[in-house]
Amino acid sequence: MRTNELGLPENIINALESQGYVTLYPPQANAIPKVILGKNVVVAVPTATGKSLVGYVAALRAVLTDKKKVLYIVPLKALASEKRDDLERFSHLGLRVAMSTGDLDSEDKWLNNADIVVATSEKADSLLRHGNRWMDDVGLVVADEIHLIHDPSRGPTLEVALTKMMRRNPNMQMIALSATISNSRELAEWLNADLVTSEWRPIPLKEGVYFNGEITFDEYDVVDVDTGKDEIWSLIRGTVDEGGQCLVFVNARRSTESLAVKYSKDMSKITSPGLSDEEMMILEGESESTSLGKKLASCAKCGMAFHNAGLTYQQRRFVEDGFKSGRIKCIVATPTLAAGINLPARRVIVRDTKRFESNAGYTPISVMEVKQMCGRAGRPRYDPHGEAIIIAKTEYDKRHIIKDYLSGDPEPILSKLNNEAVLRSHILGLIATEDASSEEDVIDFLRKTFFGHQSELFGVENVVERAVGHLISEGMISNDGGLRATPFGKRVSDLYIDPESAVILRDSLLKMNDDTPDLAILHAVASTPDVLGLYPKKADGDVLKKLIAEYDGYFLVEEPDDHEGYEFFLSDLKVAYLMLNWITEVDEETITEVLGIGPGDIRARVDTVEWILHSMNELSAIFRPECARRLRPLLTRVKYGIKSELIELAAFRGIGRSRARTLHNAGIKGRKDIADADVNSIASLPRIGMVLAKSLKEQVGSENFKICARSQGEEIRSIETARDAPDSNRQSNLLDFRSQT
Repeated sequence: MRTNELGLPENIINALESQGYVTLYPPQANAIPKVILGKNVVVAVPTATGKSLVGYVAALRAVLTDKKKVLYIVPLKALASEKRDDLERFSHLGLRVAMSTGDLDSEDKWLNNADIVVATSEKADSLLRHGNRWMDDVGLVVADEIHLIHDPSRGPTLEVALTKMMRRNPNMQMIALSATISNSRELAEWLNADLVTSEWRPIPLKEGVYFNGEITFDEYDVVDVDTGKDEIWSLIRGTVDEGGQCLVFVNARRSTESLAVKYSKDMSKITSPGLSDEEMMILEGESESTSLGKKLASCAKCGMAFHNAGLTYQQRRFVEDGFKSGRIKCIVATPTLAAGINLPARRVIVRDTKRFESNAGYTPISVMEVKQMCGRAGRPRYDPHGEAIIIAKTEYDKRHIIKDYLSGDPEPILSKLNNEAVLRSHILGLIATEDASSEEDVIDFLRKTFFGHQSELFGVENVVERAVGHLISEGMISNDGGLRATPFGKRVSDLYIDPESAVILRDSLLKMNDDTPDLAILHAVASTPDVLGLYPKKADGDVLKKLIAEYDGYFLVEEPDDHEGYEFFLSDLKVAYLMLNWITEVDEETITEVLGIGPGDIRARVDTVEWILHSMNELSAIFRPECARRLRPLLTRVKYGIKSELIELAAFRGIGRSRARTLHNAGIKGRKDIADADVNSIASLPRIGMVLAKSLKEQVGSENFKICARSQGEEIRSIETARDAPDSNRQSNLLDFRSQT
């Protein structure tokens, strides 16, 4: 079927054809006519079969023909950027596209004027909790990668958000896009949708297993491989020599780095893309270079790269864009790269089919996840076919891979909402938004979820009763003729934090005093369930023990007696220690080296700690308003990674912790100094330059900046009246401890 046969308005047809959508793939030809009729549709097809177009056509039709608002839900922030960019290619038709993935404590009223809003599932649920009126005007929801409803961390939020929207607006159209799953019909039944499934791919996929010098695709297709000294490099080189690109999936971050470094020298003999100074700066670390960044830059200039959660967003984006443009020929990645990001390659190599789980040791990776990795093989318009090769370690392993992965079906997706800790947060959200006012209302809501569709909800009454009882006992809801959220509970729901986090923050606020040191506050924040701990390694032991001894009597969260609780205490303390070094301006290179983490780990913890510290500051208005004198400046310091004297400089756009320190050391300490300084003298400072110097001058005259600067000035004054505990010998950064150990 051709696009111009769909019966869409001419302007939409022309726009689609200008983007290269002229002839539809079979799954698209099956699904899009149903979408145009306004039906709910679940599209469960293999990777790279163009299911995104189904969502795009639905969105264009909803906005331009039906005059409806569209919510496009994705699981990852990186995927949100990709979808926004794709949809903005149609902006000449008059539609307005917006992306909202950040602040979960915001109504984002500016989204009222957008026709299509791209958001993560957490942001979508947050917008529902804030009672945004425009959400009631949504006529179409596109749920991308909906199979991730089975993910324990992301799934329940997506499931609850979709259920809320379907209950509030039964006439809303739902388009769900999924990888191939074995129970796609069950998912379609839950959404009252037509199901479109297919095994068709635009580029045929050959899946095989490599063992002992042979790739076995099937019993009639066995290919000998000249492996030389390294079998994986031989598989990579064979692809690159033929003009293709490779993705190699391994189970650990360290392996991504070691393999990329190992193969870089050999890759440089085949290709050498070269990098500009500006590109090297991005890869090494735009604000501060790190050894990990230098390692990545060294690989990238040879045409190799690695991709893992230890990298910053800018580094990961550069690697992805470099691969898409063909400058990077091979990426060694952890499986998370396979989750939705559009990076096809001619050959995919899956080295590991097991990963280490902290409580279970090495466990098999799911069939669905391996299929997602394999599905990245085959570049439309470039490759005659794609090859996915799984590496076997033994003959037994080879038989297992053929039986369970190559011939096996993906696992059915199952709701992860049947968890009391998860339910507690969503029950509070339901009561706070008045979607439920009794335990019976909560149970009725659960019946409408995928969890309720899949099960008989045996025993859920007891779970709901315990969760409601806990929320009542902690003062978040009341039961006076019906369940109602208290001001505390409503604020916790709006802040989008775990109720258990709120309890820890409240209790810590009640214990705080003027002598409470920064580390104790940071440790309380790190102790909340919302902040992911850092596993304490053997090398961390002495430092953490000294911290415990030094801050004894100051901690707001007590050290537990049991062994398991103590291990969690240490992992939270390591996060607090990381943050202490961050706000005392220890350079990123030292932090990553000493704590054994990546720059991306720093950024992830900074973002989460900033969010929870903001929540603590907001809750102080209810319980201890005077605590804000300590929390507001600390929040700014966490955001930028600075000491207190840099807070005013941090208000300037384009100034990070490194540049702020450069300015301060040059005697430029605030707005007045920038106004008085010659632009050429500012530009001559390291990492400043004329463009930024002129921007700083312009910002000084901006009314918005004056308001911001006044706010920052108040924070500076509050710091001066709320210093850390008076013990001047207390350790200030990890270099102090490192010199002692």
